[in-house]
Amino acid sequence: MIYPMTRLGPGMEHRYGPFGGHSPFWSALIHQGILVVVIFIELAVVLAILRGLLTVQRNPDPGHAGVQVEAEPVARRVVRIGFGVLWLFDAVLQVQSGMVSGLPSQVIIPAAATSPRWVRHLVDLGAQVWVTHPVQMALAVVWVQSGIGLWMLTAPHGRWSRCAGMASVSWGLTVWVFGEAFGGVFAPGLSWMSGAPGAVAFYCAGGLLVALPERAWSRPRLGRVVLAAMGAFFMGMAVVQALPYDGLWHGRQHGAPGVVAGMAEQMARYRQPGFLAGWVSAFASFDMAHGFAVNLFMVVTLAGAGAILLGGWSRLLRPVVVVTLALCLADWLLVQDLGFLGGLGTDPNSMVPIALVIGSGCLATAHGRPPEPAAGSGQLTAGRAPPRTAVGRESAWGPVIRQWLAAVTLRTLVSAAAFGLILLGAGSIALAQT
Repeated sequence: MIYPMTRLGPGMEHRYGPFGGHSPFWSALIHQGILVVVIFIELAVVLAILRGLLTVQRNPDPGHAGVQVEAEPVARRVVRIGFGVLWLFDAVLQVQSGMVSGLPSQVIIPAAATSPRWVRHLVDLGAQVWVTHPVQMALAVVWVQSGIGLWMLTAPHGRWSRCAGMASVSWGLTVWVFGEAFGGVFAPGLSWMSGAPGAVAFYCAGGLLVALPERAWSRPRLGRVVLAAMGAFFMGMAVVQALPYDGLWHGRQHGAPGVVAGMAEQMARYRQPGFLAGWVSAFASFDMAHGFAVNLFMVVTLAGAGAILLGGWSRLLRPVVVVTLALCLADWLLVQDLGFLGGLGTDPNSMVPIALVIGSGCLATAHGRPPEPAAGSGQLTAGRAPPRTAVGRESAWGPVIRQWLAAVTLRTLVSAAAFGLILLGAGSIALAQT
């Protein structure tokens, strides 16, 4: 997942459509997709048959027929579903026809072009694996990101859900290093407005939040920690934005557009709805004329919002969160141009995941876990087995097997299938590297 910056490789002027294109890639994608669907249907049928065979003529106690699962905290649900949808969206972007042959030369290598030599060396290693096995690597990325997205969407509780968060962190770090060149943090011209420190860094943050024990979401403390961390990040970005030698204070430099204006102007050239191109082009013209004022506004806003979030001033937290989300939306529309519209866009850029992290932190400060049911309510909490009520003699494993089958829902089956997709993609990458 590479956020589109001002340094785009040659050939990025052509925007690839999401369909058509590379025959070997699409042939392999369709065949593997059919195989995955067939295996999933077979597993569902086997599960249904086993349930029917092992639960027939059983007479469970009606008072314990159901198992109550504690409601997922609102803030955790927002970050889990939000990043699950983003991973699925990124997987869809990966099937653009130009990804197979164009991703290394047009996205990965240009992203590291101005970074130090050791960063370029790491990125070149990843690009070389892709160039050697383009179809295999493109398929692997599609399956891994699809699997992570499905897994996060279908696993709201327990270890499955936490493992989905860790999968997001692991894959996100891999992409951040080899795909985004550490988000460009070692390159000149770093700017929060253009997407620093990389969208996938916040995918990792979201995955880490999902991987936390659910009891951590039961108190407002986690929300305050998240907002404080984002406050420190904003203050750091304000310092970077204020540096005098990166050209962010100038709308024009040597007769050419400055860093921010140049990015917006370039994004406006890509094929897209006319009103979006008009908005981005208008902002580029405004920044070229008032570059100093625009950067001063960004520095003051980021520093002020960061100080309030870091200080934890409860009365100002919600207004500042609203202002920050509005600023993210404005930057996403006027500078980043929705992120994925330019060139071989692989994600919606950094503003959407930043908004998800801030929004979940704000919700976590106000919403905890609902109270647990009172004792004697006739319902069981999740993970506590109902008493044995089988008629007649049976093996000691019978109740255990039936309880396990009863716990395996369609959502659990889809989560397991998503994990299988990740293994399919990871196996392909390992095979390509060896």
